[in-house]
Amino acid sequence: MYKYNALCLITTILVPLCESAEHFQNLSFGILDIKSPDVVQLNVSPNYNLHERPYSKGPLKITASINLRNILDVDEKAQIVSLETTLRLYWKDPRISPKAEYLESFDSMGNYTTLNPSLASKIWMPDIFIDQAKVLRAPSYFIQPASLRVYNDSLIRYSSRINFDVACNMDFHRYPVDEQYCEIKFESFGLQSNQIQLGWIPNSMDVNQNITLAQFHFRVKLMDSYSTDYYDVSYPGLILQLHLTRVIGYHIVQTYIPSTVFVVLAWMGMFIPVESVPGRVGMGMTTMLTLTAMFSSTRQNVPKVSYISVLDIWMLICMIFVFSTMAEFTVVIVLVRQGKKEFSEQFQMVSRFMLPCFFLLVNLLYWPLIMHNYLDGE
Repeated sequence: MYKYNALCLITTILVPLCESAEHFQNLSFGILDIKSPDVVQLNVSPNYNLHERPYSKGPLKITASINLRNILDVDEKAQIVSLETTLRLYWKDPRISPKAEYLESFDSMGNYTTLNPSLASKIWMPDIFIDQAKVLRAPSYFIQPASLRVYNDSLIRYSSRINFDVACNMDFHRYPVDEQYCEIKFESFGLQSNQIQLGWIPNSMDVNQNITLAQFHFRVKLMDSYSTDYYDVSYPGLILQLHLTRVIGYHIVQTYIPSTVFVVLAWMGMFIPVESVPGRVGMGMTTMLTLTAMFSSTRQNVPKVSYISVLDIWMLICMIFVFSTMAEFTVVIVLVRQGKKEFSEQFQMVSRFMLPCFFLLVNLLYWPLIMHNYLDGE
């Protein structure tokens, strides 16, 4: 009797331990346990191994679609763009198929069963990462915002929503009528181009129409798949191109109109009598200092670049014209003290007429040149 009880006790302890050991061994070697309750909805080939790519003639074809949910921020000084996207990957794995009784859902791809996204860690998955991403965040409450579907023809779809900060190399030569092209690259980390092939599903991009940006209009384009050429071996990837076009209205109101007003004020100072030296000098210096402070404030919004932008050219034009009014007054004072009052009056008359004409001419050249590419809609 005691031997029988002891045998029962040993069996009760050892059998679960053996099962746990077998399960642990399967996990260690990447073998999916087909007896696990996690895969009760699936038919799985014996000895399924997540380290082995699904069989295919040639590179395994992986297609993708993307949903751009939001453009959270465009940080020009850091040259970083923050996006929220849902990326969906599709590939076929003939080793896995859903059981007929669990095919409860249907879409344009066919009948499918939905699995808990945690199962993705137990099956073969593409090793896709976001190139040049700085921070990745999952907007989850309790469960990760992801889904895993298996279709009746062994097509697998994995979808996940993330928001991330990614580097965007920006060019400010034409600021503030600049256009920026940000390329977000989804690239394979370890699988080479002869192992997998990535491609966008045609007409599969979905963009939230309620996205608004304070200073930019945007367009999104799915670029052709590519292979890296900066490694010893090539890795496949996909490109999402974000085209940002700056809205110039802010700078028209905050920069161009005020600076034009200051140039006009400096020109009006030329009508102050020569005898009012403090008034003429004070008006010219105040205008020059105000322009300098305003332009310095405007430059705080962009990185400290070593080249000259379109806005820098406008700054120099305004400062040159304001300085010209002060130089004109200096010449007039010198002529008056030399007893050439009549000539000084003629010089003033010509200056009062020529300065606004030159400023108007510069504007007629400046604005068509900078707006030519801005208004072409490309």
